[in-house]
This record gives sequence, C-alpha cells and structure tokens, in this order.
Amino acid sequence: MFHFVFGKNKKLAKKPKPWRINLLLELARSGWVKIKNEVMQKFGSTCKDVEYRTVIDLLDNLIPATLDVYAVLFRSGSFEEYVETVFRIWTFALRWKRKNYNKAPLIFLSDLFYWQDNHHPFADAIKNYLPCFNDYYVENTHSRIRANTSSNATAETIIKQAYVIADHDPIFKDTFRKTRNYSYNLSTLKFLSDKTSLFLLNYFRNIFHNQNNSTPLYNNTRKKEKKLRGYKLATLGKEVDLRHLPTAYSTSYLPKSGLCDNCGLPLNNNGVVFACGHGYHPVCYGRRCVYCENFYKKGIFENVNSFLKRVEKGTDTLTQDDLDDEINEEEEEESEETADEEIDVSATLEAAINNINYW
Repeated sequence: MFHFVFGKNKKLAKKPKPWRINLLLELARSGWVKIKNEVMQKFGSTCKDVEYRTVIDLLDNLIPATLDVYAVLFRSGSFEEYVETVFRIWTFALRWKRKNYNKAPLIFLSDLFYWQDNHHPFADAIKNYLPCFNDYYVENTHSRIRANTSSNATAETIIKQAYVIADHDPIFKDTFRKTRNYSYNLSTLKFLSDKTSLFLLNYFRNIFHNQNNSTPLYNNTRKKEKKLRGYKLATLGKEVDLRHLPTAYSTSYLPKSGLCDNCGLPLNNNGVVFACGHGYHPVCYGRRCVYCENFYKKGIFENVNSFLKRVEKGTDTLTQDDLDDEINEEEEEESEETADEEIDVSATLEAAINNINYW
C-alpha cells in the first residue's frame, strides 16, 4: 500500500516513526470507508474466505481500535467506549501472543471492575475525569532524563539532571507548549486517501477471484492429527501463522467454509460471518460466539494463574514469559517523502467503484 500510494521508489523504514505509522493507518481507514459498503456487498455476508476475513478484520476491527482508543475515546472522555476498546485491544494481544500487552489491559480492567463492584469513589473519579489520568508528560520527562544520564548514574546525579532539564532545556519545554506543523494538508490527504481506496479495490478484486485458493499449513508431526499452524494467502502470496488470522483460527473450533458453525447447515444468504471468522444463522447465534468466548476465558485464566505464581514466588525479576516474542529493530534513516503530483483521482476511483459489479 505504501509504494502504491507514495511511489515505488519511496523507502519505508523497518521501524517507521510513530507519525508515519499513524498516517498509514489513517489512510487505510479513510480509504476503506469510501469503498466498504460496495466491497462487502459484492462478497456477501456469508463469505468465509480466510484472506478476505483477515483483511476485513484488519480494516474493520484492528485499525479503528488502534487509532481511536487514545486519540478519540480517551481524550474525549468516552469512558464506556474506551473500556470496551481496551478489552478489544487485549483480545488482539492474546491472539498475537504479546506477553506484556497481554497482561497490562487485564490489570486495568481488573482494577476498574473491583472499584465498581465495591463502590469505591475512584470508580466515579476515573469515569468522570478520564482524560486527566494521562502519563504522557511523565513518560516524556523520563525519556529526556534517560537520554541525558548514563546507566551508571547515581540517584543524586539523576535528580540534579532532572532539575536542569526542567528549568533550562528550551527544547524540552517546547515539546509541551508548541504545536508541530503537519506536512500534509486536507487536499493532499484526500488525494492520498483516494489512492489508498484504489489500492484496496485492486486487492479485493484479486481476493474475489482467488476465493478458497488460500491453502492451510500444518506442523510436521508424526501424529495422526495434523496441527494447523497458518495459511498461505493466495493473493498476498505470503505464509502467515495463526496470530495474523482472525480470532476464530486460534480457537479449538475452526470456521467451516460455507456452513453455520453451530448447526453445520449451509449458511446460504440468511447467515452472517462475524469479525472473528465464525458464522451463524440468526437463530443459531446466542448473542456471542461461544468458541471465541471460551478462547478469551482461557486466556484470562492463564494470566490469572501466572500472576498468582509470581506472587507466591515473591520475586520481582523478569522471566522469559514476561518478554515479547518479537525483537524491535533499529529505526533506519528515512528520506522525506512527498506525495506524487496531486492529480484528480476522484474520477478514477468512482469508475473503479462502479466496476465492482463486473469483477
């Protein structure tokens, strides 16, 4: 998507800067909104193609939650929606097997529900003044102090450096009182958003013609029952493991193509496939996906047991289970990209949307 929108010769760092990540996510969301209804209507409500469901999960579930949880819900004080999204983000971390992020949201939710169940005044305080509970300034202060002290610095040295930074560092002060000029204006963002829509349309068109061509991947085992480890996505041309797929593929009950995951009868046109990847007839759906609910419950129980074991040991040292599996790579130098010459792609996008019926 990056190269389609910004040009094939543009370079994206292995670890992009936060503002660039946010830009790409926002383009993906805004580009998807423009074509969502037409694309989903073309595929129908009962399509269970694994690549299609994976992309829908990304565009309709993961990206909106990531963009909104802090910038919109937290900062606007939308408490109920914020709490719900925190839980949703925890489900992502559980599926992705990100050990630290798998624990932190549950700690917050556990504390919150404890305060509510015991009518503690802090429950109302955090609900009524949510945006005030912000550690942005604390984290930035800590980062600046770490950058100006050595690992062997004494407590006294660190305290002195903190005073110097807070009182005499204009750059530090400017990060809190000055706004930054964003390099993209509204017309440019619209142009980039339209190009993103074109990219997504091309991708979905290829997925439509590759339906049911994505092949399962199994672990090499001598046991009679092979264990699914992922899929080779036909259009993307990549092998992905279960953590990249919708939640249903991490459960004990895998989605059945074309069938209701409760009664086993064909879905036809009167069923619905949900974000998790499981699908049901209206009469078979009990207001929750039982398979994914059990997966989440198991994840909560395992986290609780892990906490209890840590408490019983009485140690405060990191274990391997506390560390995330993925290794962060150093950020590369990035050249400043500018959008291609802003041409009017609105007509091209409109024609592409109208052409969906002829896929």
